[in-house]
Amino acid sequence: ATPSYKAINPNASVPSLVIHHEKSKKEPDPKSFTITQSSAILDFLEARFPNPPLLPSAASFRERSRVTELVNLVACDIQPPQNSRVRKKIEEMFGGDGKAWARYVYDRGFGVYEKLLEKTRKERLGEEAKQSALFSVGASVSLADIYLVPAAQGALRVGLALENWPLLKGVVAECWKLEAFRKGGLGGHGNLLP
Repeated sequence: ATPSYKAINPNASVPSLVIHHEKSKKEPDPKSFTITQSSAILDFLEARFPNPPLLPSAASFRERSRVTELVNLVACDIQPPQNSRVRKKIEEMFGGDGKAWARYVYDRGFGVYEKLLEKTRKERLGEEAKQSALFSVGASVSLADIYLVPAAQGALRVGLALENWPLLKGVVAECWKLEAFRKGGLGGHGNLLP
């Protein structure tokens, strides 16, 4: 990372979101500020732009818990141990195969994600609920889906197909039908199309 980017994000990683705001009653100081880390950025966006909601309401505690469970599976158990910085160190310091390691992490993590999708669908009893389960937790996009799609693209990048996880693959396919995922995602990079 360049020194100018390290000034924005000392971790020298992505993402970083720089917020420029004007003076208002809520924000009397018109300075900009930077948010780093996906979870912090998504929390800011959810609070700032609450519609459509990316987290079920607190009244829907079961669905909300399932969303945060899936988010944390990706954010804590899948993404960190296989990211490019870790893969590079595995290769440089230990002579290992970083891509093979990433495939192992994705394989294990996606197996768990698939089991949690099965569990979520069983909890949502009835044929109507099964038909409305287009996304990770129900009929609408949630934070879980926002975390899942880039992870699926990362798995494709290291040569892992999604066929072993049919529910997960179906969720990714549904997300990919939405312009927001295609426009904001990594779809312009050829083999990263799910």
